[in-house]
Amino acid sequence: MGTGARADLVERAATLRPLLEQHRAEGEQERRLPDESIAALDEAGLFRAWVPRRFGGLETDLRTIMDATAEVTRGDAAAGWLVLILGCGDWLTGLFPDQAQEEVFGADPDTKVCQVLTPKASAERVDGGWQVSGSWAPASGCLHAGWAMLGMSLPAHGDEPADAAFGLVPMSELHIKDTWFTLGMRGTGSNLLIGENVFVPDHRLLRRGPATRGVFPRRSNDSARYRTAVVPTLATFLIAPLLAMAEEALEHVLSQAGRKGIAFTSYQRQRDSTAFQLAVAEASTKIDVARLIADRSAAVVDGHALSGTHPGYLERARLRQHSSHAVQQCREAVDVLVSAYGASALSESDPLHAILRDVQTAARHALAHPASNAEVFGRALLDVEPNITEMI
Repeated sequence: MGTGARADLVERAATLRPLLEQHRAEGEQERRLPDESIAALDEAGLFRAWVPRRFGGLETDLRTIMDATAEVTRGDAAAGWLVLILGCGDWLTGLFPDQAQEEVFGADPDTKVCQVLTPKASAERVDGGWQVSGSWAPASGCLHAGWAMLGMSLPAHGDEPADAAFGLVPMSELHIKDTWFTLGMRGTGSNLLIGENVFVPDHRLLRRGPATRGVFPRRSNDSARYRTAVVPTLATFLIAPLLAMAEEALEHVLSQAGRKGIAFTSYQRQRDSTAFQLAVAEASTKIDVARLIADRSAAVVDGHALSGTHPGYLERARLRQHSSHAVQQCREAVDVLVSAYGASALSESDPLHAILRDVQTAARHALAHPASNAEVFGRALLDVEPNITEMI
């Protein structure tokens, strides 16, 4: 993607901030992104960033969509999260067999694909495909999606071993149960999906094992965008909204430091306090570390795709660990800033209140689980097998 096109997408994302901020409270109250926000993101091309070019998509590089997502997040964290989740749904769909891509994007390239990739249901082999019943959550963006990508466990069949897989299912064949009552990220509408005897034809299935090793059934999409390693791409992209939240928190705290005092001290301005100076320095350094990880990881992931190589097992484990560390650095930075800022951060009228709730919720994504990622990386460093997950 050219420099001009990259800058244009990021700039378009940045111009949406006032509109997204205007509708943020409504999204929190209704527990779904408002239609006005969705329409604005559509018009700006944010939801086409990772749709295959042959259907009218942009196929942006990872750094570009991360920077654009960060700009959206600064207006509304829930909106940024949906650009992340639905964008990943579009990109993963581009790895499926071409027939499935045609079904999803052929009639409408703005069709959105939500996903719950954890194999939460077992499938049964039937003629021409698989039949599955189960429930999947949290399905961020399901209220705006036309398709869902659902994780399932497949038994051995013929020459195919037992494996986990992702199956594409029209939302019209699923039921949404309203379950999303949370501390933060309320506007994402990440409800529960329920399916009863849903048929998933073979061409709408992506087996997880081969996919994590860089073996995809797609044929037509031959650009670097559809050669990137699955889990490193997902994990690295996850940093973007967390980084934006932490940067927003730092910007707000710094902007108030000259007018807020410190209770029960002689400091009329927080900025004059050595303790406060040390706190913002610590928080800013954590954010800098997260930014460095995000930029390096995006370069490594896309670098392999551009060169036609697939990162080895240890490098993929390292990328997942680095992503988790970046996410936790962002969460810790916000914690430090809230403590330095004071109890007013806990007031709903203060911008830090929403950031605190959202970052605490978003940082708990399964791909960012600190202990699991450290174990995965440690095992890879020590060449200990078997590992604890295939999602590497």
